[in-house]
Amino acid sequence: MIPRWLATLGPVALAACATPSLPTPPALAYGVPAPPVVRYAVGDTARVEIQAGAQSFAVSVSVAESWRMEFTPTAAGTRVTATLTDMDGRLTNPLTSPQSADESAVSGPVVFTLDRRGRPTVEALPTVTPAVAQFLSGSGMAHTFFPRLPGRTVGVGESWTDTVGYDTDESGARTSVRSVVTYTAAGDSVADGARYLLVRWTGTTEQSSAGSIGGTEFEQAVAGTTGGQFLWDAAAGILRSLEYASELSGTMAVPIAPAPLEVRVRSRIRVVRVDGP
Repeated sequence: MIPRWLATLGPVALAACATPSLPTPPALAYGVPAPPVVRYAVGDTARVEIQAGAQSFAVSVSVAESWRMEFTPTAAGTRVTATLTDMDGRLTNPLTSPQSADESAVSGPVVFTLDRRGRPTVEALPTVTPAVAQFLSGSGMAHTFFPRLPGRTVGVGESWTDTVGYDTDESGARTSVRSVVTYTAAGDSVADGARYLLVRWTGTTEQSSAGSIGGTEFEQAVAGTTGGQFLWDAAAGILRSLEYASELSGTMAVPIAPAPLEVRVRSRIRVVRVDGP
């Protein structure tokens, strides 16, 4: 796009003067945002369909969370101290009574350091009760809340690929995640009267977990596709919003079942920055 002031110059002036170079766009990378304290609202829903022989049933999970995140510079990158300030988690299962959990069962923040591309180093995890473990993973939050960035300036249509992999052992469950995601800068998008960079992505993921929750031993392995988009606030240097969807399938083994159960998981996550103190 030609700057407005440049378009008003006549041919003679253009011939006499060299066109000033445009400022270089900022790199698409993580650092300390302005302001350095950001709040996010998260909505997470999932439907788990389980096939046990000729019978099938569905488990529904919904979680609403509010996070306060403080960003500080370090020699290794940007430290994020993420504190859960509110949570409403609900799980409905036709075989048992509904379960719920809130933020009172979580003690302490998630602390991790991001490099410029968003690759985290986990430094501290909160203490959670078993009732909350099925709704919240501190390691999962540190590794997947912020999308990976290229750490450089990108143009519209440019893509970059990153791998997200982590293993964790929290609240009686061991989890392993391996995902490959390709991001593409789609151009500017306007939301709430402001302009942001829109980035879309697609990917694949493999996830396995095993352990004991609520006294029941289990093993589960699922794989499938993911996709979504996010808005990047270049002026503030931080994520504005994110939408994520996945469709996974696999198997689950529990002691009471003579054979592995077929599992299908559909989930959606929406993250949005909440302005205000």
